Amino acid sequence: MSSIEIISLIVTIICLLSFCIAFTFLFRHYFLTSIEAINLGKEDRDIIEIAKQEYIDSKNKKNKVLSIVSKVASYLVLAIVVAFFGISLYSRFSNNLIPSGNSTLVVIASGSMSNKNANNEYVQDPSINNQFNTYDIIGISKYTSVNDVKLYDVVAYKSKQGTTIVHRVINIVDIDGKIFFETQGDANASKDSNIYYDGYLSYDEIYGYYNGLKIPGLGVFVVFLQSNAGIITIFAIIYCFFMYDFYSDKYKKSIETRTSYLVEKLKIDFAEDINLDEQLKVTYYEKLDYKGKTYIFEKGEIEPDKDSNLKLESSSNEVNNKNTELSQDEKLDKEKNEND
Repeated sequence: MSSIEIISLIVTIICLLSFCIAFTFLFRHYFLTSIEAINLGKEDRDIIEIAKQEYIDSKNKKNKVLSIVSKVASYLVLAIVVAFFGISLYSRFSNNLIPSGNSTLVVIASGSMSNKNANNEYVQDPSINNQFNTYDIIGISKYTSVNDVKLYDVVAYKSKQGTTIVHRVINIVDIDGKIFFETQGDANASKDSNIYYDGYLSYDEIYGYYNGLKIPGLGVFVVFLQSNAGIITIFAIIYCFFMYDFYSDKYKKSIETRTSYLVEKLKIDFAEDINLDEQLKVTYYEKLDYKGKTYIFEKGEIEPDKDSNLKLESSSNEVNNKNTELSQDEKLDKEKNEND
């Protein structure tokens, strides 16, 4: 791995870690605030309405089926993503080769077979028309023997750099009774001689031949998922998914607990209370005490709380009356002492 790739990897890790931290903080704050509001009774009307709708849905067979189908579909999508990610990782460490039964799939990472170079005489043959583009996924089947390799076959082989190359056989050479091959990309202007192990391509280095199976464009996802950025991104998404699911589960449990409490205390019967929405009326307000007086915040306005202030005044008058009575008793005691 080059120094630039290492720096790029470090920067990617830092960015994604920052994203995970920010995501965790925001969703944690959101869910904990929502749970607190539920526990304080600020969401009672919505909770009752949701419970009623769930009761109605539970009686509808169609809704039950849709709920089951949606759950199965979500798990199926997750399984496909995980499987695709696993295949991409395997492909990364196996030179872009993906096993598929008795054959192998190869992700095309270059455009060397995407078109016909006019300077290459062999491609002028009309029968040579099995080109493919960058990010296509193609099928590769194994040969049974060296004699099965034919001129102009498209073969996948391992280069001396360890990468998988998919090019066309343009020449078959017999050296001292042993068969070797020369290959070239249809879009390239020269042969592949500089990437063979020993000047020619041997049969042992060939994985197989292109069998005509082609999946256009899908390889772009494989290439991304097998990259460092793709791997880190997938793990970040998995982390965020489970973190979200953790707090979401707490949120749902708080709703269930509050629903049970409200149904028990208010004696709610969803089957009989048809006009439940019309019967529910909720008013929320906050109180503020300042300089011995109480104020109410309601609908964005602030007004004195008359009931609380009257109680305060009443209490204050009682205290004053008691103080007055004490003062009169003290005065009588003083006059009595003076007479004595």
